Amino acid sequence: MSNEDEEKVDEAAANDAGEVESAEAREAQLLAAPPPDSIADLAHACVRFVERAVGVKLDFAPETLPLLDHYLAGARGVVAARGDAAPAEPAELVAQAAGAYLGEVIRRRHASWWRLGSTGDDHRLEMHRVHLVIHPVVLVSEALSGDLERGAHDLAGFDLDPSDLDAASRRLAELPDVDLEDFVRPSTRLEVLDIIVDAVRADHASDGADPLSLEPNDYVH
Repeated sequence: MSNEDEEKVDEAAANDAGEVESAEAREAQLLAAPPPDSIADLAHACVRFVERAVGVKLDFAPETLPLLDHYLAGARGVVAARGDAAPAEPAELVAQAAGAYLGEVIRRRHASWWRLGSTGDDHRLEMHRVHLVIHPVVLVSEALSGDLERGAHDLAGFDLDPSDLDAASRRLAELPDVDLEDFVRPSTRLEVLDIIVDAVRADHASDGADPLSLEPNDYVH
């Protein structure tokens, strides 16, 4: 190899290293960014609700989601038992607060950003490394309502790029059967999200595609 060729190889390697460093910096920036004020307020309301109910303060770590599961199961039981009587916190407020908390756990784990809608149900997370939109309030509402009509491994609440649906669905279909009540729990939803992200990124890599590095203007809204 000539000196000129060696210089070109070194330059290409330096460029690749710079791109990797830049991508890692952007991902770290997204993970560390604060949420919108309205989301922060709702998420901290969820922390208060759960602490009042179970005596433990949530700290946005994934390991706290089983406590949220427990709280939502209890809230669902209260709503069902009281009927028209008002529970300690209105179901809609619980869904929005718990959805904001779940969304913040996700956002601190997977680089993404909030896009606020006109209602709480419309608030969504858009991901940086996979073309995926997550609707945390929708996910929590299912756990809170106890509506278990749909099948396990349903992708409702996760809007994937159509080209990635097959890879995600195939991977989810390989998982053991799970009780529907367990499937709609926030802790399970996070596990499902992790599996979807890994499956889609592995599928992209197997096709030789470069890792995605999406920004807000890459999403239609």
